[in-house]
Amino acid sequence: MTKPIRELKSTPFKEVIELERIVTPDEEKRVDHVFVKRKKICSFNPEGFATEEIARFDIEWPEEPKEELKESNEQKQDVKISNN
Repeated sequence: MTKPIRELKSTPFKEVIELERIVTPDEEKRVDHVFVKRKKICSFNPEGFATEEIARFDIEWPEEPKEELKESNEQKQDVKISNN
């Protein structure tokens, strides 16, 4: 079961500015490691203070479609035996 990833977005009370984003694919685990550095500015406060935040999360790759084994037409044909 995968966890949904919710990115921070700007609201009327805070402004979110993305400073840096690094995406590193991992072939073995089939995920992308994401490192995000962002600045949050609180506009609700009269002083408008700013903080920096670092977040790290993984995004799973979609599953590859599985190839279905298709029987050939020769194998599907029924053999009829007549008793003459």
